[in-house]
Order: sequence, then C-alpha cells, then structure tokens
Amino acid sequence: MRHRTPPIGPDGLWIFGYGSLMWEPGFDHVRAEKAHLAGWHRRMSMVATKSYGWPSRPGLAAGLHPRGSVDGVAFLIAPDICDAVLPVLAAREWAYLSVMAPVRLADGSRVRALTYIAHPTNGRFRAGQSAGDFRRRLNHGVGRKGRAADYVLQSADALTGHGIRQSDLHDLRPLIHAHRLHWPRSNGGARVRHK
Repeated sequence: MRHRTPPIGPDGLWIFGYGSLMWEPGFDHVRAEKAHLAGWHRRMSMVATKSYGWPSRPGLAAGLHPRGSVDGVAFLIAPDICDAVLPVLAAREWAYLSVMAPVRLADGSRVRALTYIAHPTNGRFRAGQSAGDFRRRLNHGVGRKGRAADYVLQSADALTGHGIRQSDLHDLRPLIHAHRLHWPRSNGGARVRHK
C-alpha cells in the first residue's frame, strides 16, 4: 500500500500507535505518552498471515474502524529522523491506509498524528468475523513475530503501563487465558516471544 508523505512540523512528527507500535515502535522518539483518538475504534480485525499468523495458522492484528474512540500511545519523532523512519513505517504498515488525525494527549493538548487505519478495500480486514473464527485466530494464530494472543497481551500491557487499565484489549484477556494450556508446543519454526 502506498502512503502519502505526512506534513512534518518544526517539532517533528507525532505517530499514534494502538497495537504493536505501542510496545515495539521500532524507531527513536523524543516523547511517548498516553493519547486518545476520537472518531475511530480498535478491532482485532486484520487477518495476519505473516507477522502474527501463517497461511496455515492465521492470526489477528488490530485495525482502526470508523466511529467510537480509542486510547493508545503517541510518539513524537524528531524532525531530523523523519525521512529515515517514514519508509520503515510504510513497509511495516503496508496493509493499512495512513491518515493524519487529531489526538488528545494526556495533558489535554491536541496534536495531529500519523496513524494507520484498516484499509476498506484490500481484503485483509474482517470486521465481521464469526465468534468461532475470531477465537481460533486469536488463540492459535502464530507467525514470524510470535502469537496473535501475545500481540493482544503485550498491547494491553502497554496501555496499562500508560495508566489505561480498561480497554477492548483488556477485555480479550479472559478469552486467551482460557485457551493457553491447550496451545501446541510446536509453532512451525516461528519465533515466539515469551512474557
């Protein structure tokens, strides 16, 4: 997916993360703080077949969908490294659509931040999964970056670390813990991150 180059201000560029970017941004940043985005909500809607799933064991990753609101983490990137960071982010978030959106920081100030929303037409996002498919992908999906369930747990932990103790991600924890004892030992060669 081709991303437009966002406007970079004198202080740099804000990035709003709501999934793995919260705990594994992959870039240097000047600030990282709790942020709130209105008009979008998070769903574990991306069917992952590379990072947190294989074609034979598809997993899930988060996407933003219209309406509602979502808490996440906003990162400020210094202006002198934006040109190096943006291509890396574009490659990482290839399945998403990049947008600039107004976010509210923890101190109440508002900034415009680059974020990545669920692409409406590329077929990777399934907002209306059956309960059975969702649980299977959540609990059994595993790919080169690890398990889909660990993606959810680490994302929830990142929110907790920023003082957000209740979210849609926290609500998924009981579904994961109920199945953890039944996870297969082998992961087909994928590296698994352990907590």
